[in-house]
Amino acid sequence: MLRPQIKLNAKKEIYVPGDKSISHRSVLFCALSQGKSEIHGFLEGEDPLHTLHCFESMGLSVTSLGKGSYQVVSPGKNNLKSPSKVLDFGNAGTGIRLSAGLIAGLPGINATLTGDASLCKRPMARIMNPLKEMGADILSVAGNDRAPLQIHGKQLQSYSYVSPIASAQIKSALVLAALASGISIEYKESEVSRDHTENMIRFLGGNIVHHSPVHFIVKPPYNFEGTKYVIPGDISSAAFYIVFGLCVGGSEPLLIKNIGLNPSRIGILTVLQNMGGKIEIIAKRVECGEEIGDLLVYPSKLKRTIITEDLIPSIIDEIPILTIAGLFSEGGFQISHAEELRAKESDRIHSMVTNLEKLGVKVNEVKDGYEFGEIDSILKTKIETFMDHRIAMSFAILSKLSGVELSFDDTSWVDTSFPGFFDILKSF
Repeated sequence: MLRPQIKLNAKKEIYVPGDKSISHRSVLFCALSQGKSEIHGFLEGEDPLHTLHCFESMGLSVTSLGKGSYQVVSPGKNNLKSPSKVLDFGNAGTGIRLSAGLIAGLPGINATLTGDASLCKRPMARIMNPLKEMGADILSVAGNDRAPLQIHGKQLQSYSYVSPIASAQIKSALVLAALASGISIEYKESEVSRDHTENMIRFLGGNIVHHSPVHFIVKPPYNFEGTKYVIPGDISSAAFYIVFGLCVGGSEPLLIKNIGLNPSRIGILTVLQNMGGKIEIIAKRVECGEEIGDLLVYPSKLKRTIITEDLIPSIIDEIPILTIAGLFSEGGFQISHAEELRAKESDRIHSMVTNLEKLGVKVNEVKDGYEFGEIDSILKTKIETFMDHRIAMSFAILSKLSGVELSFDDTSWVDTSFPGFFDILKSF
């Protein structure tokens, strides 16, 4: 296995930016609510800011209150207006898919939703088809089930859906459509996906009843009023430095403060602890219906482990950085049941395998994952990021830990989710 070429000689404390998933949703729920809201801890990365600006063009009044803090005044969902220009979501898959659902359920609202070249390659049929079954008027402008999406908002009908895949984006798009149209929705999925949308409904006093962890129904009325949202640090962003803290040399812990610990998102901790990682959760608390805590991460000797299928939905965004942990693990690394990776900002199975092979790692790629045995060295090479922020950050962590100089075709994608990532990395 690889050996770290850097040590932590003293306990170090870091913060990561606000949770991207919750930042997107805070904007959408502000739009659905009547009156004045405040958002604190908002991720001022390109993705959530695109979502904020899109809804600003539909009638939200947004005032900055300082770094990561905003006052948002909504006229209420029934008084939102059609945007005068195309809504540009940049690289935000969560932004465009969830917003498409919400807008589809607003009668009289007409909008075209698009994004950058990467976003316009990503599949949209997964939300378009069930939305159409609810009565939505939504189509792919190019006819290829990709963005741009043209939407004519309509009054939708109550709906029951069994999702073929565990996807928080599909779930949230349909639920937000129901909230916008004031109808009920029953939803069932195969595995528990992240449930920030359900938590926000409960936080705002909405009526959501769970028949099981994967089966719920949401019923009107939805009389949401403006409120205060406090957003925790993003565990998907923290994951890069959790892996860094486990794989670095020395004996001193890394303290990562104020991290969201939603049970549907902490699979990364489970997997790393199964690999032998020592991670302690301290100062537990609850904000806006979300569990929060601080993480103490200790340098640890990692080993290969079996990552079971039930964990995949909760670690889907963390698999690239888990792969880097695998390079520092006894026995190597394997991931399977993860075909959903092919529908992310890039085809992350292809992106990871391509770059691992450039490093000289012998990788066995399959349809739903990849594996490699224990390795003891990597080659100096140029990383192809495939316009994917998580690919860029994962290999930047590898370069820092291994001492092997890796160059990158472009790292600007990192600002979509983690502004300040490289500043933290340089501080070690």
